[in-house]
Amino acid sequence: MSVLLAYATHSGATRTLAEAMAAALEEEGREVVLADVADDPDPAQHEAVIAGSAVRGESVEKSFARWTRHHGEALAARPLAVFTCSGSAADPAKQGRQRAMDRFLEWTPLRPVATANLPGWVLMDRIPATERALLRAMGTPTGDFRDLAAAGRWARGALPTATL
Repeated sequence: MSVLLAYATHSGATRTLAEAMAAALEEEGREVVLADVADDPDPAQHEAVIAGSAVRGESVEKSFARWTRHHGEALAARPLAVFTCSGSAADPAKQGRQRAMDRFLEWTPLRPVATANLPGWVLMDRIPATERALLRAMGTPTGDFRDLAAAGRWARGALPTATL
């Protein structure tokens, strides 16, 4: 069986992290199915799952929350690792914490075997005008903060190898 690498993205950064993770796992010989949660991939068809969401307004994407609720039983029955992706994850003051992940873990009955808050990007040309205004008002740093190699390393260590 395979690893499902499911993601919910807003501007594309989460997808690029998921692609880097998939490539890293495939280099180890693992079969990986990469899918947007908008396509409703079925975790029951896989031995393990890595699931990631972009962060918007200090919350995971609504599509990610719906997908994890809808597939909660299947996700709980296999190793699950969860990551978030946001520009703010690059902020050293956050010390690796992300309010969106904390909130997700508070309301979900799922207990991931690993979690990570990974830096994404804040690229104004990829963000709707209303959000750009808010980000500017908040003084949000802009740029591409992704570390694709680090995302791949995290994915390699996120799931128990005995189950794969």
